[in-house]
Amino acid sequence: MTNPAQGALGGVTVLDLSTGEAGAFATMFLSDCGARVLRATGPAAPLHRDGGFVIWDRGKEAITLDVDASDAAAAIAKLAPGIDILIEDFAPSSPRQGLVERAKLEALNPRLIACSITGYGKQGPLKDEPALDDLVLARSGVMGGMPGFRKAPVHVIHPLPRVGAALFAAIGVASSLLAREETGRGRFVETSMLAGALLYHPKVVGEGIAPHEFQTHPSGSAPFYSVYECGDGNYVQLGCVHEGFIGSCASLMGISDLVAEPRFDKGRGGHTPKDVQEMRDKLTVIMKTRSAAEWAAAFEDADVPFAPARWAEESLEDEQVLHNGMVHKSQDPKVGEVLQMGAPIHFTQTPAGPRGPRAGHATPPPALPAAAEASQSTGEQLPPLAGIRVLEITNLIAGPTSGRLLADLGAEVIKLEPPAGDISRPIGRTYFYNVNFNKRSVCFDAKKPGAKEAIQAIAKTCDALLANMRPGASERMGITPELNPSLIETHLTGYGWTGPYSKRPGIDPLAQALMGLQRAQGGPDNPPSFPAQLAPTDYTTGAMGALGLILALYQRKKHGVVQRVESNLLNGGVVLSSAWFSRYAGKPERPLADQQQYGLHACHRLYPVSDGWVYVAADDDASQSALRDWAGIGNATAEGEGHPAQSPLAAELATVFASKTVKGALIGLKAAGVPAAEAQAGDSALFLDDPHSHANNMVALRQHPKVGAMQTAWNYIQFADTALTQGRPTPLLGQQTAEVLGEAGLTEAQIDQLFADGAALTETLT
Repeated sequence: MTNPAQGALGGVTVLDLSTGEAGAFATMFLSDCGARVLRATGPAAPLHRDGGFVIWDRGKEAITLDVDASDAAAAIAKLAPGIDILIEDFAPSSPRQGLVERAKLEALNPRLIACSITGYGKQGPLKDEPALDDLVLARSGVMGGMPGFRKAPVHVIHPLPRVGAALFAAIGVASSLLAREETGRGRFVETSMLAGALLYHPKVVGEGIAPHEFQTHPSGSAPFYSVYECGDGNYVQLGCVHEGFIGSCASLMGISDLVAEPRFDKGRGGHTPKDVQEMRDKLTVIMKTRSAAEWAAAFEDADVPFAPARWAEESLEDEQVLHNGMVHKSQDPKVGEVLQMGAPIHFTQTPAGPRGPRAGHATPPPALPAAAEASQSTGEQLPPLAGIRVLEITNLIAGPTSGRLLADLGAEVIKLEPPAGDISRPIGRTYFYNVNFNKRSVCFDAKKPGAKEAIQAIAKTCDALLANMRPGASERMGITPELNPSLIETHLTGYGWTGPYSKRPGIDPLAQALMGLQRAQGGPDNPPSFPAQLAPTDYTTGAMGALGLILALYQRKKHGVVQRVESNLLNGGVVLSSAWFSRYAGKPERPLADQQQYGLHACHRLYPVSDGWVYVAADDDASQSALRDWAGIGNATAEGEGHPAQSPLAAELATVFASKTVKGALIGLKAAGVPAAEAQAGDSALFLDDPHSHANNMVALRQHPKVGAMQTAWNYIQFADTALTQGRPTPLLGQQTAEVLGEAGLTEAQIDQLFADGAALTETLT
């Protein structure tokens, strides 16, 4: 039996050869879960790195290992037999690739799990492009699909590619560890920052799926689902997702009669853009009649979903954040006392948490014990979660995202739905088809006789439960430890399993507001901006749910530990703001976009060209000098006063770019050594037809019984010598009800009776 204090990864050793943010973030997750992380330091990765590394490097041991030195291969060869996981972020064409050549590592340690994080994958025309967040967001269409205070594309402040890639890397190695317990063999894992970006902007194109524009207004997708300025200049986000909440809010504001007018569609918006704007204008005036604190008290009393829109650092004192254990204090060897995020995934038996501050000094690589004997079998392996059966009871985005990731890794995910289906199913939005791809659906009416017993029969056959219901809901369905003593339960909530906000509806924009994401996206010169197109806390929490569930399965397999896993949208917001959800002496001010949302400074921003947009990300002296030379601008042009992205230098560069085409600008910038990319118009659906995505096998084309041929992004995490999952098209409601009941042991007669009684349901096409 493991010592619970060691965490889910106690006894696992990781060699971190990465130098970028995504790798550091990934190994922070592993360290927090109990792994021993050895971080290689050298000129390319100095001991004490600034910015977010103050947080992401915590709990690791620094060892002296320069990946560019002549003795690097020998040093890695000495360590390889004693490590479980190696993580690197070497560019595909870098000479460093020779250090992690698969044949060499497998010969040294067949049990080794090696994970590579690239910018865009190891194949295709983009494989050697700089792995920078903003360039990935520009190329993938995320900037083009982002609502802003001017027409898209607009700068996206959130580090989505690195966070997504970090979570995918952690998920990939965790699932490989679980599979290794069965096979005795390691795996070679790949993910990318491009995959990380696509986690947050999932799109599906289908013959029968109407194009859908979720949101165009920067404040929100509907009047009662937007952020407003209050009388004291502070902001409050409303989160009225259904008629009941809208009615409560309208009554509190004294506008029930107005909202009841048919033209406002029961308060959901309006039948015309003019109607929507009229309702939005009405709420704008009303919200300015009280202070943010007064509205908060009133909304709390009336059970109206809301949240104050504040900056990330302000949330360090939030009562629910503190209750969740998300504020951790440590003594950093460079900057002194640091307040920072705690562990965002909670385990009831193997608790996670920071294992200490950053290392105080680098030491020579340690002597490690040799690896255990490995299986000598060769050939194609099954997906890492093959044989795992998951019962998913979720709605909307966070929970379904967890299930989708598990299914893509080989798990059999059974989605349990009520007669009306997942809340987002009737809407038909493209994200539903994406996050529920590769699953099976069963449908029951829990009010009909025999339905609960049938659900319980299915639950008995499962390894894990994945749910985003309120606490106690699964128990009321009879899904308890007594029913299935080996069941791993993973619960995703809005704010936490317990605590002062635990009873509140869990909605992405509210977590965004609380954790500073909206203020950061709006920047210092705009109101908070609600990026509903992204739902970033939903997708982050979904990925964390998948990671936590896999780690719990690993503990069960290795040590017989059965436990509950929890995470929530609030913690997801902390993860996305991790570099700025902190407080320490000398902390740098967060760079934010200008009022026009072009970017951070003259050399790091969007520029319009004659036929589109180009994003430039020149952040060091060499690339900035190269940019000036390319533009024919001398060093005399200064940044000047005001926002750096609106400086005299920016104005001169804008004039130069305006005379260029996208193709011409990119050819010239590449030749000059300036990192740049086209900022795609539209949204990430463009990725589905991109040659690069197909070169990396990241698009699935399947035939759907209702919508015909459909394409969706998939294969975010790739494994060498591993069969891909089948890739089922998104299921119809209850499409597999009968066959899953049969697998659970019910007879044909029992199944027929459940359908006859209306307890079991299956959607039929006419």
